[in-house]
Amino acid sequence: MDLLEAIDVRRSRRKYEPVPLPESIVATLSALITDLNSVDGIRLELVTDNGAAFEGLHRSYGMFSGVRHYVGMIADAQDHNSREKLGYDAELVNLTAVALGLGTCIVGGSFDRQACPFSLSGDESVAAVLTLGIVPAELSTREKVVRGVTHRRTKPLEQLTDTPKPWPDWFSAGLTAVQKAPSALNRQPVTFSLNDGIASASVPEGDNLIFVDLGIAKRHFALGAGGGTWEWGNRAAFKRKTGEILPATG
Repeated sequence: MDLLEAIDVRRSRRKYEPVPLPESIVATLSALITDLNSVDGIRLELVTDNGAAFEGLHRSYGMFSGVRHYVGMIADAQDHNSREKLGYDAELVNLTAVALGLGTCIVGGSFDRQACPFSLSGDESVAAVLTLGIVPAELSTREKVVRGVTHRRTKPLEQLTDTPKPWPDWFSAGLTAVQKAPSALNRQPVTFSLNDGIASASVPEGDNLIFVDLGIAKRHFALGAGGGTWEWGNRAAFKRKTGEILPATG
């Protein structure tokens, strides 16, 4: 399974089998996280076989069970773009984990930050975590209920952009991938624009978690558009990779 296929099949999963991850998967995700931390100056940290942050109804509100493995997304207050970078890179870890056959969910709350085994400096905080692990083939009854409560209708492509049609194929393909991106409360807050052939992305100024959503959406757009590089920041531009443009899917 490649990353575009992972975008299509990914669903937020909240019930996990409390079993170890295969060593090969741990090695693959650890190597990817090390590379991303080095390139973008962020801090993603893989936790395995430690579910303390999700144990007890008072911590996970009964929404998660069996969580033993997750990736901490640790924000740095000294880096204005830290949360966006974390969203952008954690989503690559997310899709890679899905491609490897794991279930995943990006969680901004519903866990005990104090129980996470991270040593934080005075400028650091846990922005969110990416839970991952072995999951049953079918959604549990509780997962179906939670999905029904939290899932909103996916926005049509026209509501993800302020640029009227017609769009070039690469822009349409990018929006199609964004349409399937996870976001807090499924609010899909990112607006994409196209001016003089250059795409940009923006979110309303608000809570910090919305900038994690910005990074996640930018990652999906880049993958859908056939590759390219984003500048960091709100309303920042996308430099498209030249060459073959992948068609929109779905």
